[in-house]
Amino acid sequence: MCNIFKKHIALFAMFMAITISVCAQTYTDTIKPFSGTKGFRQWSIGINAGALRPSVVIGGTNNFSKNLVTLGYGIDIKYQWTHWFALELDAIRGKLKGNQDNALDDLPAPASTVAYPNYRNVKSFVTQIHYAASLNGVFTLGNINWLSVKSKVIPYVAVGAGIINYDPEEIVTRVPNGTGGYTDSPPHPYSGTGKGNSFNHLFIPVGLGLKFNLSRSVNFDLGYRMQFVDADDLDGYHNADTRNGANNPGLTLHKDKFSYAFVGLEFALGNKSKPQLMFDNPASRMNSNLQNQVDVLRSMIDNFKDTDGDGVMDQFDKEPNTPAGCPVDTHGVTRDTDGDGVPDCKDQQLITPTECQPVDANGVGKCPPPECCNNMMKKDSMMAACNVGDLPSLSFKGNAATLNADAKAILASVAAKLKESPICNITVTGYPAASKASQAVCNKRTEAIKMYLMNNEGISADRLSVNCEVGGGDANTIDLKVK
Repeated sequence: MCNIFKKHIALFAMFMAITISVCAQTYTDTIKPFSGTKGFRQWSIGINAGALRPSVVIGGTNNFSKNLVTLGYGIDIKYQWTHWFALELDAIRGKLKGNQDNALDDLPAPASTVAYPNYRNVKSFVTQIHYAASLNGVFTLGNINWLSVKSKVIPYVAVGAGIINYDPEEIVTRVPNGTGGYTDSPPHPYSGTGKGNSFNHLFIPVGLGLKFNLSRSVNFDLGYRMQFVDADDLDGYHNADTRNGANNPGLTLHKDKFSYAFVGLEFALGNKSKPQLMFDNPASRMNSNLQNQVDVLRSMIDNFKDTDGDGVMDQFDKEPNTPAGCPVDTHGVTRDTDGDGVPDCKDQQLITPTECQPVDANGVGKCPPPECCNNMMKKDSMMAACNVGDLPSLSFKGNAATLNADAKAILASVAAKLKESPICNITVTGYPAASKASQAVCNKRTEAIKMYLMNNEGISADRLSVNCEVGGGDANTIDLKVK
């Protein structure tokens, strides 16, 4: 029977694995790392059904040689506290059965059980489990997966404590009949409990299993639990008791146990748009967030085109068609250092002064002549406009420097011409000999003429200048020359 049960479980597991591979849904969630549990569903409710058996896979002492498999069912409510830990309130119900069809030993029926301590006086039992309710800590494994994006199968182990309420309601005892055989009693309740009377004891459930994600809201649960009861009468047989005709003072107390192998469906509660915390892979989410940022940056970089090749991306280029080879500023606009409207790459006069602008198509300006040139041009125009003609000369005798009446008349005539031509200036020039005496006489004569024109004729001093040129002419002659 045990082998058949194991085969059925294996076949069922293979079937569910194939079903899951077809039905499982994948999805991508964008919950930011380290943002808490508000973005997840943590509550779930489950139903299950499976096989009850008054023994466990790790072995141990059993009061019956043949432990039968019966149907059990249950319900659970779970709160997924973190990725790896959950609290689960679990309750199961069903019947346990066992008998002595497989003999514990080959001894014949004894005349007295005292001589045969291995002899079991209970032939079979049926115990009704009204409920076995427990609070379990469930430790999930494999949520954080660095090998795949999504974990569709989550292993788990569970341990907890709870209360079991049960009633050993059909007990068949046997006693030696003195002829090597047995006499079986009719089925009766254990110790006169009867239906409706039951025991309550502490039990410790220890289990493991696999959670398969079928969809965003439904999981398949494949599990196995061992329940260790803090009592020795779950099967209606107390190993060191004398009730029901037992007389085994040499035997020790053996606390009972049972197992529950089950399949179930778990339904996630809450907003369906949120993922289940149990099946969330934070490593994948973190990678997804980082990859999304990389993809965004990559798309931005791909869009950063520089059509005109000036070094400024088109998004920021205010002059998208800059001629090749022309330097630009940070906005992609062709540089115009001197601000004359001609870009530097075409400007033949890179720095044109403001006063020389506007410029021609080559960036060359027309600068006004400097002030010195203006003065020279002014003087040239003045000279060109001075039309007093040739001026007379004055003659002196000996070393005389005094102006006579004729000289004064000549100077009056010259002054009249200068007044008619106010732009004309003259130079009073003498030609002394190389001696100091002759030069002194020349200076007196030229100075006398200048002072006369200034004081007597009203000619401005800045229009008159004097000059004595040694050896330039007759030492007794003074010339009046237009500058």
